[in-house]
Order: sequence, then C-alpha cells, then structure tokens
Amino acid sequence: MPRSARLDHHPHFPLHPPRAVIRFTFQGRALEGRDGETIASALVAAGVRIFSRSFKYHRPRGLFDNLGQGAETLLTVDGTPNVRADQTPLRAGMQVRTQNAWPSVGFDLMAVNDWIVPWLPNGFYYKMFHKPRWIWPIAEKALRAAAGLGRIDTRGPEPGRRYEKRYRFPDVCVVGAGPAGLAAARAALARGRRVLLIDDQPAPGGHARHTITPVQGCADATLDGLPAHVAAARLAAELRKHEHLEMLTDTSVFALYEDNLLAAQRGDDLFKIRAGAIVLAPGATERHLVFENNDKPGIMTGRGVERLICLDAVLPGERAVVVTNHDGGYHTALLMHGAGIRLAGIADARHAPSDCPPARTLREQNVPVYQGQTIHAARGGRVLRGVTLGDPSGGRATRRLACDLAVLCVGYKPQLNLLCMGGAPPRWSRERLIMQAGPLPPGVYAAGEVNGHASFARLYQEGWEAGHAAAEGAAPPESTRSPAEVLPALPADIESGGLHHFICKCMDVTRREAQMSIAEGFDQVETLKRYSSMGMGPCQGKSCYEAVARLAALDTGRPVHEAVATNIRPPFSPVTFGVLAGRAPFLSPVRRTPMHDRHVRAGARFLNTGQWKRPHSYGDPAAEAKWVREGLGIIDVSTLGKIRLSGPAALDLLHFLLPGSYRRLDPGRVRYITMIGEDGILFEDGTLSHLDAGTYYLTTTTGNQEAIVALLHWWVETLELEVHLANMSAVHAAVNVSGPHARRCLQPLLDVDLADATFPYMSCARATLAGVPVLLFRIGFTGELSFEIHFPSEYGTELWDYLLDKGQPFGLKPFGLETQRILRLEKGHLLPGVDTDALSNPYETASAFTIRQDKPDFVGKAFLAEYQRRGPANRLVSYRLPQGTPVPDDGVTVREQGRVIGRVTSSRLSPTLGYPIGLAWVPHNRSEAGASIRIRMADGSDVVGEVLARAPFDPDGARLKS
Repeated sequence: MPRSARLDHHPHFPLHPPRAVIRFTFQGRALEGRDGETIASALVAAGVRIFSRSFKYHRPRGLFDNLGQGAETLLTVDGTPNVRADQTPLRAGMQVRTQNAWPSVGFDLMAVNDWIVPWLPNGFYYKMFHKPRWIWPIAEKALRAAAGLGRIDTRGPEPGRRYEKRYRFPDVCVVGAGPAGLAAARAALARGRRVLLIDDQPAPGGHARHTITPVQGCADATLDGLPAHVAAARLAAELRKHEHLEMLTDTSVFALYEDNLLAAQRGDDLFKIRAGAIVLAPGATERHLVFENNDKPGIMTGRGVERLICLDAVLPGERAVVVTNHDGGYHTALLMHGAGIRLAGIADARHAPSDCPPARTLREQNVPVYQGQTIHAARGGRVLRGVTLGDPSGGRATRRLACDLAVLCVGYKPQLNLLCMGGAPPRWSRERLIMQAGPLPPGVYAAGEVNGHASFARLYQEGWEAGHAAAEGAAPPESTRSPAEVLPALPADIESGGLHHFICKCMDVTRREAQMSIAEGFDQVETLKRYSSMGMGPCQGKSCYEAVARLAALDTGRPVHEAVATNIRPPFSPVTFGVLAGRAPFLSPVRRTPMHDRHVRAGARFLNTGQWKRPHSYGDPAAEAKWVREGLGIIDVSTLGKIRLSGPAALDLLHFLLPGSYRRLDPGRVRYITMIGEDGILFEDGTLSHLDAGTYYLTTTTGNQEAIVALLHWWVETLELEVHLANMSAVHAAVNVSGPHARRCLQPLLDVDLADATFPYMSCARATLAGVPVLLFRIGFTGELSFEIHFPSEYGTELWDYLLDKGQPFGLKPFGLETQRILRLEKGHLLPGVDTDALSNPYETASAFTIRQDKPDFVGKAFLAEYQRRGPANRLVSYRLPQGTPVPDDGVTVREQGRVIGRVTSSRLSPTLGYPIGLAWVPHNRSEAGASIRIRMADGSDVVGEVLARAPFDPDGARLKS
C-alpha cells in the first residue's frame, strides 16, 4: 500500500474539497491528516494496516467496519486508553499510540498465544491453577497482567476537562438520522411537535451519505431521480431550518429506559432525554461472516470502505476482492473501481448474474465476477495477501486470488440494541432472514433498516408513518418488505476447515471453542456466552450477536428460526465514568440556608453537600476547632432533615421503622437513633425527640432527608397507619451553639432553665428566644456542651445576628462543616455514607446499643439476628497516629503483610490533641484496643497507628454532660 492513499477526484461521487492539514503523532512518528476526518482514516491514508492486537491470541487486527463497533481500532490517545479511532475526530497535536502489544503491534511477543492457547483445554483459565491451592495466587497475577485492553493514566485527570449533564424534553425524539429518521422527524414537525433528532455520525443521512443509487418511487416526488446522498442532504438541510427541531450529531444514544428515558453521550456531555414518544431508526450494519482467518487486517465491510472513499477520500487498498450476495456489493465495487482500486474479482454467492446498473457497468469494465462463489479463507501473515473462494456451503476451495483488501458485502444486521433493552431478546425472522426485536413498549416506534433492508423510498415512507404515529400517539404502523428487498443470508460459518473461524473477534472466540463449550454442557445461549465470553468484549455483541445466535442454534441441533440472541442491556456504546458522573450545576436547584448571606459576609468558603451550599470554614478549620473546645462557637445546621410525627399510630410507626425501643422515651427527652434497611445495613443516623405527649421530632442527615420523608410516607400508606407526617426541613432553620461557655451565653436569652439538673444531656423543650418560639435540644456532635435551636426559617438572619451579638462577651464565633468533622472525629462519631457503605451493619459500627431485638418485629430484624449470630467480621475503630506523622488521605488502605485488610474512612489532624486521628475498618481480630494497624499512604509509604478503645478526646463525655 502506498505511503499516501488520498483521492482528489471520483467519477461517480463528488468528493469534498481539499481540507486543512493536521499534524499528529503515531507511535512517536510524525504524520499528517486532514481536518474533519477520524484518526483511523488518517492512519489508513498514511499506510497503517495494523491498528491493534487481539485480546487473547494477540493476533494483528486492522480497520473493519469503520463505524466504531469493534475492538480493532481501540487506541490510546493523549494518554486516554481504549479510544475508538474510527469514531474520534483527528485534532492537531494528538499523540496516538497502540496498546495491548509488546514491544509493538508490528512485532508482538505475546503473539505466541496464537500457537499455544488453541491447544489448551477449553476454558482452561477456569479449570487450571486450582490445585495445588498455592498456585492460584501466582497464576491470578499473571492472568490479570495479561488481561485487559489499554492502561489507565494514573497521573490524574486531564486539565480543564469537565463533564456536564444536560436534559431535553422533546415531544418526539428520533434516534438515527438516515432516510427513515429524517422522514420521521419531518412528519412529527408537520404535526406541530417539538422534535429532537440524534445521530452518532458527524452529519445526518446515514448510509445514504455514500450511496449513489437514484431515488425511485419516493412519497416525496421532489426527491425522485436524485442520488440518495443528494436526497438525504436536501432533507437534512430543510429540517435544519425548522424552528422546532434540534439536531444533535456525533451523539451516541447508549441506553433506553422505561417511561421513554434515553441516555446519550456527546463528547464529555451526558444527555438525559425524556420524550413524549420515541422513534428508533438506528439502521443496520454489515453482517459478520465467519470463515478461516476472518480477522486479518485488510478485511473490511462494504459500507466501511464506502465511508473511507466517499467521505474521507481515502483508499483502503490497492487490489481488492468483493464478497457479496446482493446487489449492494456491486454498488461498493463500483465506488472502489472509480477510486482506482484494482478489482481482482467479485465473488457473488448467487448463481444468477445481477442485472443492476453497477453490475452492468463493472462487466463492461471487464471486472471478473465469480457466480456461486464466496470467501472460504483469508491468506497472509500479519496482513491480508489473498483469499480462497469456493461454494457457499463450504467444503473444498476452488479459486485463489491475490489481494490486500477483501470487502464483505453479505447483507445487513439490524442495530437492535435500543429496541431490545429491557425487553425480550431478538429472534430470527423466517420472512426477512434477520434477527428481529419483539413488541416495543408504548410510545416507542421503530422504522428503517432496523426492520430489514429496503430502498430509499421504502425507508422514507416507513419513517414518515412512524413519525406521524409518534406525533399523534397512534398505534405503530405495520412494517412491510417486498421479496426483492429481502436479502439472502449466507451460512453463518463457511465451513471450509481451519482453526481460526472467529465468531467473536473482540474476545477471540472461535467456532471450535464454542462447539467445545456446548459439548461440555453450556448449550443455552446465555451460559454459552458467559463460559466462552462471546459478546462480552468492548463491542458487547454488536458485531457478532447474529452469528452467535445462529451458530448456537446450529450447534445445538435447533432450526435457525429458533435462534435467540443473548439479552441486550445498556450501554449500547462505551461510556466513561466521567460522563456518567458529570456535573449538572445549572439543572439541579442550589439550596441555601436562611443565613447564607451572613456566611458570605463572614468570608465563608462553601462546600457542596448534595444540593446545599454549606460553610466549609471561615478561615482555618483547626483554629476554629480549638476555639470551640476552649471558648464558644455557632454552626448553621439548617440543612438537617426535620420531620414531625404525631397521631395515634406515630409510636407504632417508629417502632416498626427504627430498631430501637421508644415506649419509655418520656416527653422532653431525646434518643440517638439509627436506621437500617430491610437487609440489616445501617444507612442513617439522627435523633428522635419526644416534644410532648404523642408528638415526636425526627432529625436526619442532610443527604438523606428527602429519601427518609418518602420512606416514611410509603410505610404509612402501606401499613395504613393513622400518622400525621410534617416535613419541617424547610420550615425550620437551626443552629448549634457549642463550647464550654454555651450555658452561660444562652441562659439569659431563653425562658428555660438550662442547669444540668433540670435540662440534662439529651433533653428537649419548647422555648422562646427573643420573642420567637423555638425548639431547644441539648445535643451535640462536637463533644462539647451544646444546645441546638430550631426556629422558623423566616427568622434565620435575625436570630443568627442576635446570637452573635449576645455572644460577643463570650467570644462567640461561627465555625464550619470541616471544623465539625474534626470535632466529631475527636469524639469517634461516625458519618453514615462516609464511614459506612452498603455492607456495614450496626454490630460492626459500634451502634448495637440502638437495637432492641426483643421487639416483635421491625425493618431488618431477621437480617440483624443473622449478623448477630455470625458475629462481626470487621469493625469500625478509632485510631491515632504518633505526633508528627503525616495525615492519611480518606480512603487509603490498611495493610498486613502486603495484603489489604481494611481502609481508612475519615482522617484528620486533631488540633486539640496534636496528632492525627481517624476512623478505619479493620478485621475483628485486629480491632482490640492497643492493636497496631499499618496504613498505606497515598505516596506509597506506610505509617503505623494504634487502635483506641474509646474516643480519642474526652472518652467519658464529661464535657458533653457538664
């Protein structure tokens, strides 16, 4: 292949004008590309044939479908692994490197696997290395080192990269902007609907963008006689002018969920689309044909070649063989011939010659056509050097042709992923000879090649009818195909000998391996998939789902019409965690406490806790913590969840939902509570106050307040209890005044006696502060003498100012959330969701005192009993480090003899004690007081801490109860 393979003219297709040159590097070598093309196109133009090495055998792989649906073009770009080169636009200065090969893709020492692995027992990684037991840890490390594609850059995120979430609420969302999708959008717009049209290509038009066949018999007569690419461009240009249309290109819809929720990715943006109706017109891709060495670099699909020639003006080879079984293969061959590619021959599996215009033109140009022939095997070393042809039923090959490009035009398989998500798997259609999806949910319509191959006119008509039905909420229109539009299906595997008939190229699964798996008892398609790993690679079965289904049926003795594909689940295309976790700063409400402007005036730094803006600190958190311990501080805790419960069954509800017992909780008293799920897992803590006879007041953490309110309402309705619930979270603001001088500061301001004898720790009362009715609680997360005051939110700024003014003689100062976290660690108090996770039960978090197992029943009782019977496997413990030791990051591991045995959940330097403290999960047998734990720091060094029996500071609570 020449070093440069670019076209400047084509007799049958108008190529784009020359584009600006873009410079980039590949494997450190400087190359040039063109503006608007993909990385893959630029590499092919530069003569690159081998893009990658395969997952298991490390066989060379090259560009195949040019659509980003396989693993062949996964490259590392600017340090990011597994980038789809055939879907990623080229940018100036890109640094592109290959992956999964050493020392290079051209010469990969791991290619020895291609000779060794096929002779190992089927599923050897499941069967070997388990006896003797000591060998498995060694083998596991070797297998893990060999597995995987690409390496993550652990140096940190790309500077300036930002992921965003965006929302759309169209009347009709059309997925796919081919002829059917364009017509569907046009029909919905004609009915006055707001339409969102999405396509994963840079421009609308689908396969019509590179189709030169004239349109005939179209419902829109103005399109008749035009080449399909011109007709599609005209439709798209008309739609772009419509004020009620939004068109998103280069956007991949990767999931469809219930109630017409679509998820799509565009660059670093995640779109969540809730549509009134959805028209799915994702089209079809070329069939995956199984034959000997069907993975050689140089084997491509017909539409992939057409995209390279027509859209990128790049030649994919010099001498080619076209393999087909329908007239579309001649269309591809004509475009190749016009581009200057020498055609060694066209292998047409049909016995009758084609009479389509491209076939007649090619015969006039003396291009050899071999009727009743198809490809049996690909020949060559690292890249394709030739093919052998023979009868479609397999057997002995009858002809050998030299070529560097084999183009497969053997029919189309619908892109069914979105249609089947959450529904029944697709089944083989006898009438259309394709896999077809089952019934769609209400409000979802299908149109276009996803229902089978058809002419431009048929696709347009079907799209128009689906768009009209979607706009009107009508029943889905019937999809029809004429006999001439149904393409024949070649055997799923051309059985002509050899060991390298790849069903799933992503995971290197051959026909022989699948047959051996079936012989071992994995004869159901789902178990076969998991045992052999077919369809579990980067493409998630998009390329091979039809071949897997057909061959699984054949090899288990079932007729082809019983072929069933495996379940199809999201995502359709790869999605990064960054996209899924993206921000939504302008779409989610920002919540501020009534005292927010006072915090701004005081110079607070803010922290986002859910939707809330909370003061992180007003300066130095350590200095604030020392001030609370020695003087007096005030913190805004308005973000707490606050729920008032009353009614005859209020106590019954609390007894059922909470694990504790509250029948002896007298009016005026407060109890610390935990909440557990039905699985016995601790997920919340807070306080329960008995304000007065029959009226209870529940406080929750900031992040869980809305979920817990919803949970309470659900149980009240489910159990049909007579309970009145009032969500006071927004009604009441709240502050906590904490420190040794708290009583002396507040006593003159309140009409309640705050003496310890009359208002002891864990008490509550109704009171009046500056003429404002308040709820007063003697509780505190800080471990100091504390009083929490809840009051109507409209008095927020006035009472904040009032308290700061009256507290001046005692040095009252505000402190922030970070300060409170330091203070709570000094007392060993946990934070649910920070120090606990989805496996934490109360017995392991030292919260067992909140449980009364002698109650008849409550949520999670059975699981708690089982946890109690088993005993704790791990414990959450307080620890300390020697003075002068660096402070570990939250989340670092606890290790023993090189093994991870636990983790640090929270860690801070205690300004009061002068040394680092924290909470950590450790095994039960390492949780005794005085035990040493080895903590691995983020820089790789280790520090040794001591497990504490109780809280690091004031373990007896003398200050709290003073």
